[in-house]
Amino acid sequence: MPGRVPVTLAEPAARPSGGKDGRDDENQEEIPLGRNRQFLLMWAGSGAAVLAERFSAAPFTFVVIYEGYAKGLAGLVAFAALLPQLLVQLPAGVLVDRWDRRRVMIVADLVRLAGIGSVALALVLGHVWLWHLAVVAFVQGTFTVFYTLSERGAVRFVVPRKQLPSALARNEARARAAALGGHPAGGALYELTRWAPFACSAALYLFSLISILLLRGPMPPPPHPAGKTRRSPWAEVREGLAWVWRERDLRIALVLVAVSNMIFQGIILALQFIAKDTGRSPVSVSLILAAGGVGGLLGALAGGRWIQRAGMERIMVVTYLVWALVLPGMALTRDAWLLGGLFALMSGIGASVTVAGTVHQMRVTPDRLQGRVGSVVFLMVSGFSAFGALGAGYLLQEAGTRTAMLVFSAVMAGLAAVAALVFGPRAGRRRSRGRHLAGGRHSR
Repeated sequence: MPGRVPVTLAEPAARPSGGKDGRDDENQEEIPLGRNRQFLLMWAGSGAAVLAERFSAAPFTFVVIYEGYAKGLAGLVAFAALLPQLLVQLPAGVLVDRWDRRRVMIVADLVRLAGIGSVALALVLGHVWLWHLAVVAFVQGTFTVFYTLSERGAVRFVVPRKQLPSALARNEARARAAALGGHPAGGALYELTRWAPFACSAALYLFSLISILLLRGPMPPPPHPAGKTRRSPWAEVREGLAWVWRERDLRIALVLVAVSNMIFQGIILALQFIAKDTGRSPVSVSLILAAGGVGGLLGALAGGRWIQRAGMERIMVVTYLVWALVLPGMALTRDAWLLGGLFALMSGIGASVTVAGTVHQMRVTPDRLQGRVGSVVFLMVSGFSAFGALGAGYLLQEAGTRTAMLVFSAVMAGLAAVAALVFGPRAGRRRSRGRHLAGGRHSR
């Protein structure tokens, strides 16, 4: 029987047309991104929304930690913030493929503005309710999923296809820059007064809302084929899952990234407890996280070039090898400068991989499946992070920070071994032989 030629991580499939209205834009005049009003509005508004999330991310757990609650409860609040990435990704992907992307972004900003504002108001009045923190963290995470998927689909409406890698690299750099500024600012504002980071987050969501409202025109989903009945949402979810499942290398890569992101959530939580246990203030841990933002910013800017010079297989092997070598150093030191430097290195490589993987995924995915496949990818790479935060909270409580970090190091070493086996040179030669044989069968 004729075999199917696999689409590997290194060889993108044919890409759909990428014009603003679905047409081929190869011959359209390209406006530089720096002078593209639509792109700049979306970039600034979405950047404000990301910064708002960063301002409040660490303070959610700061409220729990510095009020003297158990470490497990801090992990529980972090779990609530990350859980939407597991529960909401797939249905959100289907709905984003059906709804106007700009409208979804507007609604998401409105809901997040109201939720984070309620936390600021409660703290101003002197109230700390763990259930309130957990609910708002969950709501913010839910609508951030909708916003992120919508923005990814909306980028195609404001830039030509040729500029897509540059636009996505700038978006990732923006997110990393927001982490760079947001983490220390959130810690400093919390030290000033515990409601300040949440009030500033509300103001940033308001700015994001105004920016998205100023965008011109609708950003509708791809048109439904004439004469065809729209299928159930679950059938559309299955289509996105099936597409990803058929890509063997992609699904293995997603599993590796999912587990490593769980480890990163544990590292971030551990850094907060290391700071507290060594007598440092919230600003100290925020500066360590900001160092990760510096590395992430530089890595994001380099990610677009990396994917052009190296295949995704090589990128995966290098990434996990470096992470496996760096993480034991973080487990064995309590020096804030060294922790910040190592975390910056890990974050920089992670950002480069994110840009490279996003460009690859958007290139190989049909336009009608962008939302659904994007939601599957986000589900895998981010959704399971919630369990990383929850499990790390209890591991830190029962075993201590150093033992927990050594456990994270051991797991990362295992991931590096898997990456080398699946994406290393020998595996690449086997894939090349397989493609050759499949091509020979097709030629008969």
